[in-house]
Amino acid sequence: MLHFNTGFIDSLSVHIIGNKATDDKAELTDAPFALQPDLSEILKTYFTNPFLKPAGFERFHHASDLEYNTCYGIVSKLFAGELEFHTGSIDLANWLFEQSNNHFIKKGEFFVAYFKDVIMEGENVDCIGLFKSETKDKFIKVDTSGKELSVLVEEGMYINKLDKGALIFNTAREDGFRVLSIDNTNKGAEARYWMNDFLGLQPAADDFHNTGTVMDMARLFITKTLPDEFDVSKVNKADYLNRSVEYFKTQDQYKEEEFVQEVFRHPEVVESFDRFRDQYVKENDINPGSEFDISRNAVKKKFAGMRSVLKLDKNFHVYIHGDTSLIENGFDEKTGKKFYKFYYETES
Repeated sequence: MLHFNTGFIDSLSVHIIGNKATDDKAELTDAPFALQPDLSEILKTYFTNPFLKPAGFERFHHASDLEYNTCYGIVSKLFAGELEFHTGSIDLANWLFEQSNNHFIKKGEFFVAYFKDVIMEGENVDCIGLFKSETKDKFIKVDTSGKELSVLVEEGMYINKLDKGALIFNTAREDGFRVLSIDNTNKGAEARYWMNDFLGLQPAADDFHNTGTVMDMARLFITKTLPDEFDVSKVNKADYLNRSVEYFKTQDQYKEEEFVQEVFRHPEVVESFDRFRDQYVKENDINPGSEFDISRNAVKKKFAGMRSVLKLDKNFHVYIHGDTSLIENGFDEKTGKKFYKFYYETES
């Protein structure tokens, strides 16, 4: 669990990062921002609230060696006290500017915050937050300071929506720390500059990511590979998906051999899944392992993508949640159309 109730912002620096591709400049400040108590609490809420929903941790990564990850190197020195905070914030701002070379990237404020007394998994840890605000909203402000009311239109950040952010926790340093990140503004190719180019992250090998990885792997195998190799009807696919979901919903621990036998059952299908799994983990450079504790939060997040839906022309979408033996399909000679027959006891 993650709590910021006792946490506070010890230091904060703010810079303006433009778009290198359009000749914008990085506007770097000379000193840390002077925080007032009321503003500090508002900013803490703005920075941290988006990360309170359960999610899997990531870690800094580099294809050659972790030490070549620039963001990791700067943050490591900040945590170790080997680099003065504001100087480190400038180094991070310059590194972000170097990655901001796509024409779609917007100019915005770049915040570097040092949090103390954050509670993570029951332990007190320091945390460095990196945030960028790109989206501006217009606000109407009524000024009552004079004899007459005046209405002003001002532009600023929407406090309930953080555009980009990363929280880096001072734990598991040798494994790239533990990081939470979000990007709520970019979904296309330009999104890579925050997550990949600037931060350089990959999922940490925890139960959340392991659970999600195997659920994704099973879904892809059932929906893509299985129909190519075997004569599998849509109802059969629904059966496989339902058994897969049921396993993760009812078990506390994932055991690979147990999972493949319960879900796929037939030796030739099990063999096919084994081949698919080996190729999948190799291509994606992941290794969820053969045993791990199942994350309830990951199951909840992935469940929607595992639902079994029969799409019949444009007229019907049928959700299949359970026993597929209660479904029959056939062909009606009189109408020249296919049909499904469903058996049930009660209607709700």
